[in-house]
Amino acid sequence: MKRALAFAAVLSSASAAGAQAPAPPPPTVLSSPAFADYGALPLRYAPNAHAQTTWAGLSPPLNWTQPPPRTRALVLTMLDLEAAPGAGPDDQVLWMVVNLTAVRGLPEGVPRGRTAMLPEGAFQRSFASNGYVGPQPGADKQAHHYEFELYTLDQALELAKQNHPALI
Repeated sequence: MKRALAFAAVLSSASAAGAQAPAPPPPTVLSSPAFADYGALPLRYAPNAHAQTTWAGLSPPLNWTQPPPRTRALVLTMLDLEAAPGAGPDDQVLWMVVNLTAVRGLPEGVPRGRTAMLPEGAFQRSFASNGYVGPQPGADKQAHHYEFELYTLDQALELAKQNHPALI
């Protein structure tokens, strides 16, 4: 899924000599080789789509381009935009990976919990586990829309790994 992230750029005023401010860095783009931007999420990554939680979720491979120069950590989220209508926004969080550093993506099948597939200091959470579970749209049988978002941070988050996604 390609998702360009918007970044605010502070431009200094040009000097009297007519110097121009440097161009802002290009936006960071999030994508997956497993599905098209705004395309259907393959059932391979949604084993719970038609059943109760199986804990057999396989996370999709995700890649991103170079983040802005002052980025020290990244937070990746996967949201179900139709989850729990009327409930809190934390009910939408299907997966969150916090404090990603020095990587340009995640491979397919990141296991739950602590894993060598994540950089040192990174951790993951979901609404029900310490890792990717996969979509669970429930019995409403309507299509759900899933959104992957990548946030750039100027410092790593210092949080307890057991925190609920809503607290992160």
